[in-house]
Amino acid sequence: MNFFLSIDLVIGVNEALKLNEHLAQMSVQKPGIIYDANVASSLYFQDVLKNLTTAYTNAVLYCNEFAGEPTYAHLENVAEFFRGNMPDAIITIGGGSTLDLGKGVALLMTNAVPALSLKGFPSGVNDPLPLVTVPTLLGSGAEVSFNAVFIDEAEGRKLGINSRKNFPKKAVIDPQLSMTAPIESVIASAMDSLVHCVDSFGSIKHTALSRIFSIEGFQRTFSALQQNQLDRAESRLDLALGSVCGTTALMNSGDGPTNGFAYYLGVKHRVPHGLAGAIFLKEVMRYNHCHGYEKYAMLNPMHALSPKEATEELLERMDSLYKQLQIPNLAPYGYGKGNADEFAHNASEALKGSFSGNPVEFTEASARYVVNQLT
Repeated sequence: MNFFLSIDLVIGVNEALKLNEHLAQMSVQKPGIIYDANVASSLYFQDVLKNLTTAYTNAVLYCNEFAGEPTYAHLENVAEFFRGNMPDAIITIGGGSTLDLGKGVALLMTNAVPALSLKGFPSGVNDPLPLVTVPTLLGSGAEVSFNAVFIDEAEGRKLGINSRKNFPKKAVIDPQLSMTAPIESVIASAMDSLVHCVDSFGSIKHTALSRIFSIEGFQRTFSALQQNQLDRAESRLDLALGSVCGTTALMNSGDGPTNGFAYYLGVKHRVPHGLAGAIFLKEVMRYNHCHGYEKYAMLNPMHALSPKEATEELLERMDSLYKQLQIPNLAPYGYGKGNADEFAHNASEALKGSFSGNPVEFTEASARYVVNQLT
């Protein structure tokens, strides 16, 4: 069994106000700060930024206004901005896309190569600048992972820069920074956690240790969503823990069809990744259950039930949660019975790797079944 996680993690309400203290402990002299334009108007964020720039008057600031997930071309432009005034560490504050941008910039600061040359799983690269991640949404898990998603516009595909050297040196998770985010973004991000937890749980590459994180992350995130008290920062601590657990489990196992479907729909229709995954999650789970997979029972705290009953009860609770959160099907994105097979075929061709991680055989016919349930 192999298990890895390489990060200094701090979680707490108002913890971001102490960022300057965390940087001092890391001996940072001149931080490069990348922050998400979506959080710029938040009064709490402004206090966080003021604390940083008061302590570091030489800080180099960049506001990320790029809509959606970053491209390699955008990464190249931002890296060039920082090369003109070189920092000794990168602090990135924002959603998953902005955190990924920070990972790419930190790596390019010490590797004078085109961003595209690093796509995939680069080897032989220099260590990046120290990176501190500060998420403003709780669910993508980008704050603790080494993966960084970037879009190759020429190929129209999400690829990324995936090196274990991308691990942040520190993650500071403060739910207060998420309080001004639109509730639909909060929900989509939390659903991303559920996808990570379920895909990693069912992955054929799971381990006994990764499953501990899958189960804990799922139950904390599901409970927080079900209780519907996300207007309280304290309630979002469970989303923070769910995000960390789900991503840790995913890194130490593998993904499955839900994550694959989400990537395909997200690129094709610019659907936020968390929402795209949510659309498919329940039906993939139901497909697996109908084909004899009953281990989802372990995600359900009602252990007194038989595995079959516990899985069915969990799926019923998910049906209720989907109604509560108003998770859509594929119809709003132009899919119906007439073109469902085309979607299933294209997704299957593009995502065979993700499909192969499913705990039961998942083929194009399986994809067709799931897609038809959503049209």
